[in-house]
Amino acid sequence: MSVLHYFDGSGVSVGRVADLSKRCGPIDLTPEAWARVGASRAIVERQLAAGATIYGATTGIGSQKGVEVTDAALAEFGNRMIISEATDFPGPAASDRAVRACLVILINNFARGHTGVRPELVRRLLALYASPQMPTVREDTSFGTADLTPLSQLSLAVLGLSLDEKPPIFSDRFDLAPKESVSLIDNNAFGLGAGALVLVEVDRLLRGFELAAATALEGIRGGLRAHAEAAAGHQGKGQTRSRQNLHHALAGSRLYEPDQARFLQDPLSFRSITQIHGAAFDVLSWTQSQFEAEMNASADNPLVDLTSGELYTSSSMVSLLPAVSMDALRQMLAKVSIQSMERALKLQSPPFSGLPVGLAADGAADGGVLSINLNYIGSARMGSLLAAAGPVLLHYVGHTADSVEDVTSLMPLSVAQTRLVIERAWEAVALEMAIAVWAIARRGLSISELGEGPRHVYQALLPLLRIGEEGVRIFNMRAIVSAVRDQGLVERILKGHHD
Repeated sequence: MSVLHYFDGSGVSVGRVADLSKRCGPIDLTPEAWARVGASRAIVERQLAAGATIYGATTGIGSQKGVEVTDAALAEFGNRMIISEATDFPGPAASDRAVRACLVILINNFARGHTGVRPELVRRLLALYASPQMPTVREDTSFGTADLTPLSQLSLAVLGLSLDEKPPIFSDRFDLAPKESVSLIDNNAFGLGAGALVLVEVDRLLRGFELAAATALEGIRGGLRAHAEAAAGHQGKGQTRSRQNLHHALAGSRLYEPDQARFLQDPLSFRSITQIHGAAFDVLSWTQSQFEAEMNASADNPLVDLTSGELYTSSSMVSLLPAVSMDALRQMLAKVSIQSMERALKLQSPPFSGLPVGLAADGAADGGVLSINLNYIGSARMGSLLAAAGPVLLHYVGHTADSVEDVTSLMPLSVAQTRLVIERAWEAVALEMAIAVWAIARRGLSISELGEGPRHVYQALLPLLRIGEEGVRIFNMRAIVSAVRDQGLVERILKGHHD
């Protein structure tokens, strides 16, 4: 089997992390990276031989930084640190993909040659990635100033141990050399890896919102002039991308023909689709750049300077910009979701839709969207989305390690909150699509009148809506959400289109 990736300590993208997280197999370092790893370890060995005091190698860590490790205890100190830091705590285990993504970033960090670990440890990590099984690692155990607990739980596998009742991945034991234990855990590889997976899903989610908005425009018979190049106003990259996506989705629609728009001016939630979505794409791009900058930087304490041959104290484990940008992205996703909900409500309101209230059949005392509680359920879900959307950076945790570590970013929490927002936002996408398809059906439009994207949405969701069977059949919104989120609807529609 060919090598999946050669690490050189730079150039690892969010997309590449996500791709490698889905696979197992051989990976390696470039020859230059191997040379840096060897040179970095040689510096540590010289310093140890000279009797230097090295944080986390010849001393304790955190509040025990002033406690010397005796010569008799030095050989076992690294293993004991990992085992003691790997405290198991109630909670869900991280997905295998998240753990593997963490491994990718950790290996890339070591490939930069500033941690002083042995080549033998790097080879052990390469073998761990190649394993089809990933170790158990608990979520929600790090506050963003080094992922101490999750990385220690991951490192148990390196030692040949297991956190839980599962058999160890390696049958042989492995002992850490001085400084390697602190290098394994004094970084944010776990939060960054989980964040990379989130960012890839956000890109997919935003494209789902584009299709939902295009379908809503068909359902309300909206105007497209506000989204045309000549009337675009701001020309930011995100807005340009959104505009291209929208026009691609609406290719072939009758809405492009004269006198198709029902209003001189649609509500702002329809007119400003590309502005709102464009801002979200711009924030996504910024967030991705902050994560990639950190994923390709050296993180450890102390760091090894290959030029001077010295070790120096570092605070590289404080991941502020990834946390700030993820906070901003989550708020932008909330804004996109709010406007999606507004469009869904406008589609059911006679003054805007020109259709019976709730899209019920003419003269029906019951039926339609209102009778199946979609708005009530959607509002409840929107409430939990908005509760998760707020920034977490300033949720001060307090002094830890006897007040030595008094800075936190809460980046792992920001990533976790974004996952919850994504879950609810996909429901908003599905809800807008379903109501838009209902409106299209109520208008009696032929499929040939719809744009390419809404046409596929209509064909996929109309059989699931069971219009006219309200009060007779229990409405199954779960099937619609699954069709939109899990069954590749967005990918099928956008196949061949590179936005």
